[in-house]
Amino acid sequence: MSSSSNYYVSLLKLCCESQNQTQAKKLHCLILKTITYPETFLLSNLISTYCKLGNLAYAHRVFDHIPQPNLFSWNAILSIYSKLGRLSQMQQIFDLMPFRDGASWNLAISGYANYGSNYIFNNAYVVFELSMDGFGRQIHGQILKFSFGSYVFVGSPLLDMYEKLGLIYDAKRYYDEMPERNVVMCNTMIIGLLRCGMVEESKRWFHDLKERDSISWTTMISGLMQNGMEREAVDMFREMRLAGFTMDQFTFGSVLTACGSLLALGEGKQIHAYVIRTDHKDNVFVGSALIDMYAKCKSIQSAETVFKRMTQKNLVYWTAMLVGYGQNGFSEEAV
Repeated sequence: MSSSSNYYVSLLKLCCESQNQTQAKKLHCLILKTITYPETFLLSNLISTYCKLGNLAYAHRVFDHIPQPNLFSWNAILSIYSKLGRLSQMQQIFDLMPFRDGASWNLAISGYANYGSNYIFNNAYVVFELSMDGFGRQIHGQILKFSFGSYVFVGSPLLDMYEKLGLIYDAKRYYDEMPERNVVMCNTMIIGLLRCGMVEESKRWFHDLKERDSISWTTMISGLMQNGMEREAVDMFREMRLAGFTMDQFTFGSVLTACGSLLALGEGKQIHAYVIRTDHKDNVFVGSALIDMYAKCKSIQSAETVFKRMTQKNLVYWTAMLVGYGQNGFSEEAV
């Protein structure tokens, strides 16, 4: 950093301390007149000065003229949007940042937390789960700092983040510390246990639930099927039906896949008959699962019947049918 830049930075700090915006603008003009190519460091401090003085327009104008903004520059412009509660613009800047540090995340979190938005809790975890767990713990710390730790709507995405990072015991610890829990949090916890292959523990959690919904049942059916426990998945489907819960396309898709793996044609046909009486008979997910189930059970004619009755055939249906032909040695029909 040059001596002139250092000198101007010290003067800009004085403008901030005295809240003298007029003097800051005069310094800005002097910088442009005396330095042909101002350093990014100096321009970043100029942005920070305008931010602290509440002049968004000038701050953004300086930022737009920096050829290669550094992280300090990005954080400086992000800061003013965060402090003013301009959440949509703040998010836009945040998304455009080529790289971020802890300060970047803290500014975004502070903006959302201070201006009453739940957005950060529902979406930031998607980013964190793709990164390292240190960032996830950092956002958890911010949640506690802003007293959101006991909020149920925060609980599920935080649990989901820990689970997707493979930190299932951290998720369980947080769950146990929650003063209030709802069925959504319970379902998220069960999903995490199944994802980590902790099937027996997920069963215990499910059976201990005081309140269950359709998602609770579907989660267990899908999880059992994915963990190679197809017979138990089919049995749980029966229990769900007897309990009077509504099935969706994911419930049917999972149990039909389980039937196909078990070569349980009879049970698959029974479920098919039940599907016909619902609004899911034309669903892509359910239709392809039916074709796959019949094909695996060597009932290729039934698979063809399902395929032909589909009103709108897309790539998923065609792929399922072609795979079915291949599995059953009908290479000419596949062609």
